[in-house]
Amino acid sequence: MGIVRRGSKWAIRYYGPDGRQRWETIGPNKKEAETVLAQRIYEVRSDKFPILQRRKRLLFRGFAEEWQEKHLVRVRVSTSKLYKRLLRYHLLPAFGDRPLAALRPLDVQAYIAQQIQSGALAPKTVNNILALLKQMLKCAVDWGYLTAVPLAGVKKLRRPKRDLPLWSPTEIRRFLLEAPEEWRTVWLVGIFAGLRPGETQAMSWEGQNWPDFAGNKIRITCAYEAESKVLGPTKTDRSVRLVDMVPAVRQALLALSSRTAGGLVFPGADGGMFSRSNMKRAWHRTIKATGVRRIRPYDLRHTFASLLITAGKNPLYIARQMGHYSAGFTLDTYGHLMEALSKHQVEWIDELVFPEGWEAALKLHLDGAPEGASGCSPVQSTGAADSLENKDESNLVQSGAAGGMVGARGLEPRTSPPAAAPTEEDDLLGTASDTKDSPHAFRPPVRTTQDTSLRSR
Repeated sequence: MGIVRRGSKWAIRYYGPDGRQRWETIGPNKKEAETVLAQRIYEVRSDKFPILQRRKRLLFRGFAEEWQEKHLVRVRVSTSKLYKRLLRYHLLPAFGDRPLAALRPLDVQAYIAQQIQSGALAPKTVNNILALLKQMLKCAVDWGYLTAVPLAGVKKLRRPKRDLPLWSPTEIRRFLLEAPEEWRTVWLVGIFAGLRPGETQAMSWEGQNWPDFAGNKIRITCAYEAESKVLGPTKTDRSVRLVDMVPAVRQALLALSSRTAGGLVFPGADGGMFSRSNMKRAWHRTIKATGVRRIRPYDLRHTFASLLITAGKNPLYIARQMGHYSAGFTLDTYGHLMEALSKHQVEWIDELVFPEGWEAALKLHLDGAPEGASGCSPVQSTGAADSLENKDESNLVQSGAAGGMVGARGLEPRTSPPAAAPTEEDDLLGTASDTKDSPHAFRPPVRTTQDTSLRSR
């Protein structure tokens, strides 16, 4: 192994992993030839020598095809479609005909600058493109096509902070009371449970995303992907979670007729997943009719977070309810709201919107509606609601937030013993109940003989 001068150029000689002697002509610069020789020796000794065979002829387009075949089977269908769009419309037109090993940070920086100056792409899209390119080049390193990721020093764009679209309690109240009956409970769950649309679509009475009335939780285990029309995993591992069921959500779910039929909680006309397009049309009509600010159905998650903040819950508890991977992410996203929103300590966030209780508010609203209107959703029967009135166990639930027995209906205060001081665990999770003397506050009821018999059932 060594460096040999051939005319006006320098060449290097070394042995490959197969023991065969190899020659490469480098150029007129001896120092460059020494550098390349050292690199080849390292590649041979570190089992990265196949890079030599494909480095010059492997184009980014060819590598992208191989990457899609091997990698996209590991991601969600919606994520796979996003990656394919970014490749087809952005990365392949810009870098497809370049050798993979020739991609330089300068080329990528020039591409980013061009997109910013032209205004063709939003900063978020540019960051998505850059993140995908880095991910692909990391795979190229793992597969032996590159020795290092050349874009490690390229930073993503700073995105301007935007105000989160939120509804006030007054807007929530107006919207829910005026909402079409067939969609009211769907949106109620979105506002007071913070479920993503795909998680709401996948709700079933058992087996997946089911309401656990005994534990007073909604157990999220999967999500429905609207584009691919398949039931798949949740967005992240942390999205598999237990969401506390506030009294308004509990009452609305218990009243649904689909509960007796089994299957999906919110079935569509054909018995399958409800149509998100139909839901959006009803959504826009209701916004126009009520005059509330125009937001997306997904933005109900932001409203849910704002209600938790207003109720005085701490970031760790909010992160767990939202399904965020860390409380730090929750603080980054909603930290400004924690300073801006005034706090009203309540046990359940629906008290901020319906202090008199959900059923009382809906009944009061419907009493002024045209004759024949019903407080039941069209997906439930009036008989189901009437039978619910007679079920004592429906009025007594285990509070997932405070850990005590509370009145689920919350329409009339009950005589109760003095509230216990919050524990350290309550403080950590932000779930300590409010001890303020409010006529609408939920309080542990005095246990009677009847209560004891109910619990033993």
